[in-house]
Amino acid sequence: MSKGKDVSPREAAQRLSIRLDSVYSLIWAGKLQAHKLDGRWRVSSEAVDTRLKSKDTTDGTTGR
Repeated sequence: MSKGKDVSPREAAQRLSIRLDSVYSLIWAGKLQAHKLDGRWRVSSEAVDTRLKSKDTTDGTTGR
């Protein structure tokens, strides 16, 4: 998995500023790296960071 700390889907949603159901949609679509641990989803903190960086460069607000 990732070298960094894994986070809960709820924390991933907060960090990405999206709804919790959107995080699950991204997981199920294979667009957000995650795995189940003891029956609960854990999201790769590195995947969240990568998605945040990608959002920063593609949302049209950079450089304003």
